[in-house]
Amino acid sequence: MLRDRVESIRSSLVVTDSHAAKDHIHRRTQKGELIRLLAGIYIPSARLIGLNLSERRTAVFIARMCALSLRYPDYVISGGVAAYILGLPVDGQIEKLTLYASSRDRPRRIHFPAVTIDKNERFSAVTATVSRPRSQVPSIKYLGFRIATPARVVVDCARLLNEQRGFPIVCAGLARACQFDRFRQDESRVRQEEARGEFHEALADTPLNTVGRERARWIIDRADAGCESPGESLVLLALLRAGINGMTTQEEVQVAGHTYFIDIALPNLKIAIEFDGRIKYGDTVNEVHESIEAEQRRQRDLERAGWTVVRVRWSDLKLIDEVVAQVMVAIRSRSAR
Repeated sequence: MLRDRVESIRSSLVVTDSHAAKDHIHRRTQKGELIRLLAGIYIPSARLIGLNLSERRTAVFIARMCALSLRYPDYVISGGVAAYILGLPVDGQIEKLTLYASSRDRPRRIHFPAVTIDKNERFSAVTATVSRPRSQVPSIKYLGFRIATPARVVVDCARLLNEQRGFPIVCAGLARACQFDRFRQDESRVRQEEARGEFHEALADTPLNTVGRERARWIIDRADAGCESPGESLVLLALLRAGINGMTTQEEVQVAGHTYFIDIALPNLKIAIEFDGRIKYGDTVNEVHESIEAEQRRQRDLERAGWTVVRVRWSDLKLIDEVVAQVMVAIRSRSAR
């Protein structure tokens, strides 16, 4: 769990502002026992030894954020980094750190030096620019970090990240804010619109000349709490950008004594877009067979009830235009009947 990893790394940091300790710290750094994160804050290299590349990258990132919160506790973290801390779906590495400071006497840039491990592995230096908005950015304390409120984090992701990264975060943020429940959709959809209004209010609190405002407004207007995975969100985004309207998510269908929830549906045309986000179908041969059989039975039931089913897998997202084309063909076929 992220909480445990953060606490483990934070507790391992060596923090010193003492001049008397500087020589000792310098010697340990020269020997490779300590790695400098920020002025006066170090992580023992032993804390990173034994981890694979992905684990080390994550550990270095968390260590840098812990060092930041220790050195500048009043700085507010937002954007993709804060989304990661909140557990929202951040795809890939987080390239840009979004920071806010209310005090004018704080540094405008924070420089994290390169981190070298075993003389063979190096994580590049990172420089973050600190914004100084006229009004204080609302924030909360979470996992020991000072981060913007969830609504502001979502808005900043929609503003600053590209659509393919921002849209899934906003969908997930909506789902969390409204506690989306597919079995209580009427209530969930009411809460979804309330949360959407809060996101728009957070966007309205940003300056008029803020970068990405229009993109954020478009994303917030169209994000859907019913997208249960980043993959579903990306499929919905591609279909929306293609100009397809009238879509619903988690469309409830009663077929052959079963209740199915279609990931993305065009109910008026009875077109179902089903995203298979599973990495594997089971741990045993029987589990794999049962999963595949359940998937095939679901598709057969829907098709017998008159639905056209378009299946999408993770690998298909690399060729998302082909998925859109397949849906467009289904729309034309259904509309011609």
